[in-house]
Amino acid sequence: MNRKTEKTTILFVNKNHKVIKPIQVSSKIILNWKKYLLAVSFVFFSLIGMIVYMTTNKIQQNKLQEALSKKVQSMHLLISQVDTNAVREKFTKIDSELSTINGFLKARGIQTLFKGPQGGEADNDIVSTDEMSNFYEGYLNRIIYNISYTPLGLPFPGSITSTFGHRENPFGGSTIETHKGLDIKGPIGAQVKAMAKGEVEFAGLKGGFGNCIILKHGNGFETLYGHLSKILVTVGQQINIGQQIGSIGSTGRSTGPHLHYEIHRNGQKINPETFLTLQ
Repeated sequence: MNRKTEKTTILFVNKNHKVIKPIQVSSKIILNWKKYLLAVSFVFFSLIGMIVYMTTNKIQQNKLQEALSKKVQSMHLLISQVDTNAVREKFTKIDSELSTINGFLKARGIQTLFKGPQGGEADNDIVSTDEMSNFYEGYLNRIIYNISYTPLGLPFPGSITSTFGHRENPFGGSTIETHKGLDIKGPIGAQVKAMAKGEVEFAGLKGGFGNCIILKHGNGFETLYGHLSKILVTVGQQINIGQQIGSIGSTGRSTGPHLHYEIHRNGQKINPETFLTLQ
C-alpha cells in the first residue's frame, strides 16, 4: 500500500502581502535542507574543481609541448651547424696516425691491421660520424690492449753493457758465446720493473741466471729477468706495467751487479733492443 508523501506548502508574498504563487515541496526537504544543501554544494564545487584542474592541466600540456618543440628546433639547428666535412678531415688525420702506430706494432710482430670504417658513406651524415666514432673507439681499445701486453722499454734505466748476439766469453778465454738478451748495469738492490702486463710463470733459482723471474704476457710474449738479489713476486701472480718484481743483484753466473733481460716471442728469443721504444 502506497504511503502518501507529506508535503509542505511555501507561499511567496509580495510587499503588499498578497500571495504570488504557492509551491508545494516534500516535507523531507524542508526538514533536511542542510543535508540537501551540503550535497548540492559538494556537487557544485566538485564540478568547479574538475573544470579548474582540466584547464590547468591543459595549460601545462601546452607549455610542455612548446618546450619540447623548442628543444627539437634547437637540436635541428645544432645538427645543421655540424660541419661533417671537418669531422671527416679529423678522422682522416686519425687514420694516418693510427696507421703509423699500427706499423710500429707490426714491426714487432703484433698483427693489428688497420682498416677504416666499413660500409662507406651513410645516407645520414650524423649517423655516419657516429659510426666512425664507434669504430675508432673499438680500434683504440685494441691498440691499448696490445701495447699493455707487449714488453716495451728497459726494466731498469741503466747502461747496456752487453747486447743481444755473439760476444766474447766474459769469464775469460778466446771463446765466443751467444748472448740471448741484454745486460743492464745497476747497483745491488735497484728496482727491477715489469715491462708489460702479465702473469708470473716462474720465480726462483734457474741455473746460471741465479734468482730469476719469467713473466708470461699476451701476444705470445714472455720476459726473463736474471741475476736478481731479491724476488718480490710469486708464481701465478698478476703483474701490472711498471710494477716492481725484484731487485738487481749478482746471483748465478755473473761477473758483477747487473740485470740480464730477455724477451721471448712464441718460444723464440728475440733482441730486446727492438722493443725499447714503440717507434
